[in-house]
Amino acid sequence: MGSGIYVATAGAVAQSTALDVTANNIANATTTGFQAARVSFSEALAKARSPDVALVSNSTREVVDGQPGDITQTGNPLDLALQGDGYLSVNTPNGVRYTRAGAMRLDANGTLRTLDGLQVRGAGGSAITVPEGTAHVTIAEDGTIFADSEELARLELSRFKPGALTREGGALLAARSAPIDGDKPQVVQGALEGSNVNVVRGVVDLVKVSRTYETLLKLIEGYSTIENRAARDIGGPK
Repeated sequence: MGSGIYVATAGAVAQSTALDVTANNIANATTTGFQAARVSFSEALAKARSPDVALVSNSTREVVDGQPGDITQTGNPLDLALQGDGYLSVNTPNGVRYTRAGAMRLDANGTLRTLDGLQVRGAGGSAITVPEGTAHVTIAEDGTIFADSEELARLELSRFKPGALTREGGALLAARSAPIDGDKPQVVQGALEGSNVNVVRGVVDLVKVSRTYETLLKLIEGYSTIENRAARDIGGPK
């Protein structure tokens, strides 16, 4: 296969990935705590088949956009928003995951969970259980939780290096590496952080990626036509 058609095909695959990511961003524009993903493209020169023909491989990587969304006051004491760089930690069937979606509830046993039923982690990974009969739950800026006036637990808040998190559906993120030290985000009780997706930018990106994808498909078709014609001419009667 010629280098031209190879590069065009690799580019089309990459743009297809970008198309999926951009569409998913737009679909989650109203999802609480959702952080948009961006696709970065890199090119690496691979082994050449001949002095003037080289294969170029396009690799795509999905990077989470850590820009914060707008914070809206709800008045619900179990709603939490974060100010600053960092995430809440939750237990899932696949292990520890991270999120900025702070809409919480108490289950029948008084354990703090997300609206999807995932257990919210306290410091060290412990469960956070509010005693029966508690009149007021207060959460300080550092994540310390008080049941009435008694200190109960502290939220496990985590920070990561840029590019260390990957999307796992909705507002959940998985970590490629361990959390890092540093200032933790401040907790805002009675509020929720919205999605950081800019819908206008998302639609513009969607149009641009779609046009690039269509152009690459036309290039592939053109290269294929040229190669087929060349094969017929070379292989035809002399």
